[in-house]
Amino acid sequence: MSEEPAATTAAPAGWMARFGYRNIAYVAVVLIVIAGGIALEASGPRGPDSGGGIMSAMLIWALGSLAFLLVNAVLAVVAFARDRPARIPATACALPLGIIFAMLLLEELMDAAGLM
Repeated sequence: MSEEPAATTAAPAGWMARFGYRNIAYVAVVLIVIAGGIALEASGPRGPDSGGGIMSAMLIWALGSLAFLLVNAVLAVVAFARDRPARIPATACALPLGIIFAMLLLEELMDAAGLM
């Protein structure tokens, strides 16, 4: 006689597990690196010597993304070889490429709007 109400939305842990915790951590680290680069740029020199904060953030992002991409590519190959689901490592391999694509698209949109 006691029926429990059905859940109308998925639990936050459900979508987080489907997307992958390491993918969420990667996005969080990228956001922290971007914020750090902006903070370094704001406190750095002006004029022709500016840009060091952004370049250091891009270097840190590139090295971290390369390591992230290589590790997840190996995990995806292992998952395919063992007939296991490879959705999370495949998504992780696409994240750095998606971020590059989004930044290039954002640059074009800002240039077309006259903001750059």
